Amino acid sequence: MIESLISYFAISYESYFVLLTTAAACAVLSPFLVLRKLSMVSDAISHSVLLGIVIAFFIVKDVGSPFLIVGAAIFGVITVFAVELLSGTGLVKNDDAVGIVFPMFFALAVVLITKFARNVHLDTDVVLMGEVIIAPLNRIEFMGIDLSKAFVQMGILLVVNLLFVIIFFKELKVTTFDRGFAKLAGFSSGTLFYALMTLSSLTAVTAFDAVGAILVVSFLITPGAAAYLVSKDLKVMITISVGYAVINSSIGYVLSLLMNVSMSGMTAAVAGVTFLLTFLFNREGLITAIFIRLKRKSELKSELFLTHIGNHSGKKEEREELGLDSIRDHLKWKQAEVDKTAGRLINNGLIRIDTDKNIYDLTERGREKFVEIGE
Repeated sequence: MIESLISYFAISYESYFVLLTTAAACAVLSPFLVLRKLSMVSDAISHSVLLGIVIAFFIVKDVGSPFLIVGAAIFGVITVFAVELLSGTGLVKNDDAVGIVFPMFFALAVVLITKFARNVHLDTDVVLMGEVIIAPLNRIEFMGIDLSKAFVQMGILLVVNLLFVIIFFKELKVTTFDRGFAKLAGFSSGTLFYALMTLSSLTAVTAFDAVGAILVVSFLITPGAAAYLVSKDLKVMITISVGYAVINSSIGYVLSLLMNVSMSGMTAAVAGVTFLLTFLFNREGLITAIFIRLKRKSELKSELFLTHIGNHSGKKEEREELGLDSIRDHLKWKQAEVDKTAGRLINNGLIRIDTDKNIYDLTERGREKFVEIGE
């Protein structure tokens, strides 16, 4: 019993590192896919590469062959090329081209599997959903150390993706934000585009064992989309994107163990939640915008109240204009609004109640604020 528990936690702990490296490898490319508006294209790649896997299997007859990954990557690029070619005619929009190409490739792959490879471990459930908890069971020896195959593959891919971004950062930045200038400057935007798509294809297919074709879309897009809401600086975006990947993986790992559910599925769900929270509460988020709007409305009312008092203070009409019971008629406010605003200004030391005249009056701080508003 104890040995089985130790074995379970050892596997689950290693699963966490597989999940973490998978999420980080995807997150490095995520900002570029988001900024280049390639979110749906990445979805197309994650599905259509299955056809590359199937065709490569029919050629090599070995489900464990590395040529399956090569075939998948090639078909990922073919998918992008087909989408670009179709949308480039001007007769079909880019989104429509994606919706035409990838279902066709994916459906063809499913047909080939069900017709010619029923007894081969290419079942669509595993390819679509993936399960990171069983990834450590497939092991290889790497540099004399017995490690999970998925961890080694995703770790290598993480390093490759990082090196690609670091080495070609300037070119990627220019071609992402200004393709016209990139062309004039001599940067080969087409080459970088297909290099990025090739890496995305490799990342997607290598992540199949860990998270599956459907969930890898969340890993490739959600961190970058969330990072874009937080910062518009590309370097900061990449850092934040990887940060989101680490947070999502860690929380998803813990919750999946507590709830006994799919680890990769829970991580993707957590990614959706963290994106939603970022969308609602970042500096320009929905809830933040509502809060700022209410705060500005409150500040405007306070300034109007102060201005009204300052304009009539010390004048013959001040008893009528600034009276505790009459000021609402001149401001055209409800009594509740007057009481709330006056209470806030009194607490801030900007106005006081003159009990002798039964009116609102400015304090010394209030007079300074009144002068500041008028400038």
